[in-house]
Amino acid sequence: MSLKTNHIENGRPVGGDCFKLEYVRKYNKTLESHLKKFNYNDYWVLKSSNRQRLVTYEDLLEFKYSGYIFFKKDLYDIDKIMIWVDWFNDNIKGKSGYLNKPTPPFNPKKIKIVV
Repeated sequence: MSLKTNHIENGRPVGGDCFKLEYVRKYNKTLESHLKKFNYNDYWVLKSSNRQRLVTYEDLLEFKYSGYIFFKKDLYDIDKIMIWVDWFNDNIKGKSGYLNKPTPPFNPKKIKIVV
């Protein structure tokens, strides 16, 4: 594990339906302390910065990215999540359009952006 894993903050209770782990320099909890609270295999794990995508357990252990969001597999449909991730990646592009909570119950293609 990298030194980065010594500064991990959680956005919601770890081990819940949906939560986020982020690298924050001023925070002093380790990734290891959070890993004890949940089973990785029970969650869909996506990187939560730039071009979001599913990540491997090895990516998480190395904490390659600034944050990760976890969705409970038995509650969230990965296909519906990925529709939103693809929409954010294609339409928002650097405007803080990152998925950081459960997706809305409608298809994002129904959203019309008028410039």
